[in-house]
Amino acid sequence: MELERENYCLVLGGGGAKGVYHIGVWRALRELGIQVDAFIGASIGAIIAGFLAQGSDEALEEIGRTITVENILALPEELTRNGEVKLDRDSLAGAREFFSSLLGKRGLDTDPMRRLLSGRIDEKTIRNSGKDLGVVAVNLSDLVAREVFVEDMEPGTIIDYLMASATFPGFERTEIEGKKYLDGGIYDNVPYAMARKRGYRHIIVSDISGMGRAKKPQIDGTVTIYIKNSIDMGSVLDFNREFLDSFLFLGYLDTMRTFGRFIGYSYFVEPDSAAEKAFIPHPSVAASEFPDYMRHDRRKLLLSLECAASALGVERIRAYSYESLAAAIEFRKMAVESKIAETEARSGLRTLAPALREAVTKRRFDECPYYYYRLIGDAFQKTPGSLLRKALVGFYPELPAAAAWIG
Repeated sequence: MELERENYCLVLGGGGAKGVYHIGVWRALRELGIQVDAFIGASIGAIIAGFLAQGSDEALEEIGRTITVENILALPEELTRNGEVKLDRDSLAGAREFFSSLLGKRGLDTDPMRRLLSGRIDEKTIRNSGKDLGVVAVNLSDLVAREVFVEDMEPGTIIDYLMASATFPGFERTEIEGKKYLDGGIYDNVPYAMARKRGYRHIIVSDISGMGRAKKPQIDGTVTIYIKNSIDMGSVLDFNREFLDSFLFLGYLDTMRTFGRFIGYSYFVEPDSAAEKAFIPHPSVAASEFPDYMRHDRRKLLLSLECAASALGVERIRAYSYESLAAAIEFRKMAVESKIAETEARSGLRTLAPALREAVTKRRFDECPYYYYRLIGDAFQKTPGSLLRKALVGFYPELPAAAAWIG
């Protein structure tokens, strides 16, 4: 007898502005045809869970493209610039007056976020969607955590509960039925346990490394797919447009790699078994030269490309084929080699030696690892050079294989 296929429950962690990552995850899950019937979230994860339970994919994508700090908080003009929070010398006078006024308000004004939700979230649609929705929030009045599913939310309070879960410390408290609430991430920032208690055993987690309490998931007896940001970047109130766009796309790439559409360690590469079969490793690229975390991987072409790309600082948040990654490596190689030649001509190898020693011993690197690896080899011909290179390889174990590939 064929077993009935169970759809997934998607658990979305908290992390403020970094929640755009969840949008990228959802974009990939849709593209992969993964069926999800339940959405459980904490903090920003709760808000995104509300959109997904409603089926508002397009609205969520639009928010991901356009969100600014003004959509979340009511801040004076002198504290924002191009949609970001800006605290500098020019804004300090206004900032002091503004933060003094917060003492009476007991927190930052989140009316913009409520207006955003009120214009896009429809309670009736969520209740009739057939999708499950759950959020976690902290009842500050009673000092208890509440794990609340849609049927437990009083009529007219779904937006309130989404807001309650996302009431970050320092924000004005959300009030429901006379009780004040605080961010759910304080209790459980990735509410996997809540999904288990609901009875779900096929679970996908999207963890954005947000601040809050991180509980170890008990995965026994489940099919659990854990997606976590592979690059640590941004902060909970970082609304820089470049960061938001990059982090959203990272969510997509991490998900596609988790499901095997991309391969790689630091990079996202389309599988190419034909290229691997045809690859004849250079004699100098021995298995022992690859980092320990790669040592037993048989995809030697992929490993060589990964090591070279990492050492040269090739852009990571992109989708590559084997060919395009090799081209990106070659492009960066020429740029770095030019930089090395310029540095040596301007400073001289003897003058460079102390600076290189200081950079490695204090781990102050402004350029890519390969830049220092090469300069150390040029500036130190004997023992000091080998010791410095060994120390540098300790920080960047990809360098020996990278050097063999770059040639």
